[in-house]
Amino acid sequence: MFRTRYMAYALLALAAFLFEGCTCCAYLNHMFNAERLYDEAGEMRTARLDSVPDAEASSPSSEERQKYDKVIEKGSRVLERFPKNKKRTAEAVFLIGESFRHKGEWGKAIIKYDEFERYFADHDSMRTVEYQRAYCLYRNLEYNISRFALEPVISDKNHPYYFQGLNLLSLLDEQSEHPDQAIEALEAVLADTAGTPFMKGKAHFRLAGLYYKKENWDKAREHYKAKEIELLNVRERQTAGEQAAECLINKQEYLKGADEYKELYRNPEYESKQSEYLVRIGEATLLGGRYPDAFVIFQKVNTEYPRSTMASRSYYNLGDYEQNKTLDYEKAIVYYDSSFVSRSISEWAKKSRERRDALRRLIALRGQSDDMKKDSIPNMDRFFGTEFQIAELFLFKLSEVDSAIARLTNIIESTDDSAKVLRASYARAFIYDEFKGDVDTAEELYKEVIEKFPNTEYAKQAQVNLGMKVTVKTPDDEAREMYMRAESLWTIASEMPLDQMELVDTAYATAFYVFDSLYQQYPETEAGIQALYMKAIYFQMNPERLDSAAAVYRVLRDKHGRTRWGQQAASVLNTRLKLSEMDLERLRKRVAQSLEHIDRLSAQYYESLAKKPEEKKAEVKSKEDEVLENTYNSMYDFE
Repeated sequence: MFRTRYMAYALLALAAFLFEGCTCCAYLNHMFNAERLYDEAGEMRTARLDSVPDAEASSPSSEERQKYDKVIEKGSRVLERFPKNKKRTAEAVFLIGESFRHKGEWGKAIIKYDEFERYFADHDSMRTVEYQRAYCLYRNLEYNISRFALEPVISDKNHPYYFQGLNLLSLLDEQSEHPDQAIEALEAVLADTAGTPFMKGKAHFRLAGLYYKKENWDKAREHYKAKEIELLNVRERQTAGEQAAECLINKQEYLKGADEYKELYRNPEYESKQSEYLVRIGEATLLGGRYPDAFVIFQKVNTEYPRSTMASRSYYNLGDYEQNKTLDYEKAIVYYDSSFVSRSISEWAKKSRERRDALRRLIALRGQSDDMKKDSIPNMDRFFGTEFQIAELFLFKLSEVDSAIARLTNIIESTDDSAKVLRASYARAFIYDEFKGDVDTAEELYKEVIEKFPNTEYAKQAQVNLGMKVTVKTPDDEAREMYMRAESLWTIASEMPLDQMELVDTAYATAFYVFDSLYQQYPETEAGIQALYMKAIYFQMNPERLDSAAAVYRVLRDKHGRTRWGQQAASVLNTRLKLSEMDLERLRKRVAQSLEHIDRLSAQYYESLAKKPEEKKAEVKSKEDEVLENTYNSMYDFE
């Protein structure tokens, strides 16, 4: 019996040992595979980031994503089978969070990082989790929470992610539209001597971009040319070289910018962009005034890269030169056609086609203008209409702002027609304001418009453009105000009690007088036409004035037929004035009320003649006989 029991205990112990051994093997199998897959995905991720210009915008490939999915699956199994083993579950949660982050599933990664801090705050990976959680919050557009999560990282200079934290802080400041704070954060990275050269290169690159956006070309170029930039990847070094050259061009140091682009052109690492660099060298050389050299470079592009976007751009530059410098429009048209043929789907081809069509139109208009000048009796309206069209072509199609201004100035100085001078004067001021950015000249020209043409829409708009209080009143404004006064008088008349017919008639007559004066003073304004319509309504209200109403309706129909008031008058007339049954009933009621009122006044008059004259005494009413009429809205009750 004892031996049997002993054997049973031994078997149970052996089973427990074997079970524990299998558990360890299962854990090791899951974690080994998870870590192997994570490393393989990491290698793919590194290769991907090295091959794209914008690492943050790139997405993992399907194979890379599948490996991270497997990591998440293996880690989840560890959590299910070993929930009480703190060491094993910490490693699993960390790998799951990292996998979600690399997949770009920021919300899920944040949840896992929060879970890691809750249960494994003393783990060695907690310092990594602090930064990566803040980064995921930033990518998830939760900027305020990200800034809060970043505090333990940037508050400790010994934190392993301190410099990455400062860089992330600059990104957060940039997103909150505080570029100066972003610059300050990155300057702190460069000022700290403990930062690695690679991190400083990253900071220089970001700082240069921020200064470039602020158009501080000197500071931007200083950071783009920093020695630590050489430690960055090929894409970032290439971008830094391009932007440094652009800083020189923006400073109008065109030939120096062209020399820096030549260095980029000779660098074998940037071979894929040689055609673009060659075009940019030609453009900078052209801007620098060395036209023959620029022509040689553009011809080299057209020869070595035919039927390409860069060839289309090159021909466009040649056409622009002939159009703006030599004013040889026929030659410019040939170059623009070549640009379109080189690469018809490119943006340069589309611009070339627009300019070619505009130049052809310009040449035709100039011919018409010259022919009209030769006429013995030139049609000046047609001539100046052509001049306006030429100015618009120069401005909107050919980007020749100065030529447009010259045409408008010619119109102003060549005509006595105030309407044309006004239009050209305002257009010239607007071009200086919006297209040339010459605020002082624009202000002077706007004020000239206000002074010379005070009661016009152009003067009113000039005050708006200058940010002044609008004091100019056009005829339309004055007519509108006058109509509102007449309308108020008409409303008062319509609300008067009918038993006071004399007052009603007087009120309507007063309103009619204002409507009539309004039309006489402003016959072409909308308010004036509406006032004429109200005159017809007034005549129509009096049976003996129906012929006058019909005459006014005819004027509305014939002179203002395109307005809604003219259309309404036409529908009323229909060759002769017709009144509806409702109109007739209203007229009969008004006549009956008038007769009744006249009879009552007549009776009172004859009664007063029949009576003997008596001394009038003041009439005294008792309090009981007094009646208070509450005809208005009141908050009190009267007894």
